Amino acid sequence: MNVLIFDGDCSFCNFFVRLTVRLNDNPDLRITDFNTDWAKENYRPDNDVDSVIYMANGQTYIYSDAALHLMADANRWLKPFILLKLIPRFLRDTVYKLIAKYRKNIPVKNVCEYPTQKFLDMYLK
Repeated sequence: MNVLIFDGDCSFCNFFVRLTVRLNDNPDLRITDFNTDWAKENYRPDNDVDSVIYMANGQTYIYSDAALHLMADANRWLKPFILLKLIPRFLRDTVYKLIAKYRKNIPVKNVCEYPTQKFLDMYLK
């Protein structure tokens, strides 16, 4: 089972997760937020890390690696995203951290839409 852990209080993060759910064709992919019992039991947070967390194949990914591996695992048509790892990590992570720093100020449309059945099926409580 592969799991994406995200900030459930962040509208930009919720937008990213809804997009991931729509694109997902991986039956092993699950999602949860940092406040769920599953996340509290299975992930020990590092308070210095402001990132989605992607746990897959015994690895834990953060920052840009988390986003790239998630996209590559979610849908076979998105596998080329992994090629972005050719860009040095410090550059990718700098861009990621800049977005993360201001993510709560990024306006996102349809923040309060009702969760789809696919979302509910993927969500770990």
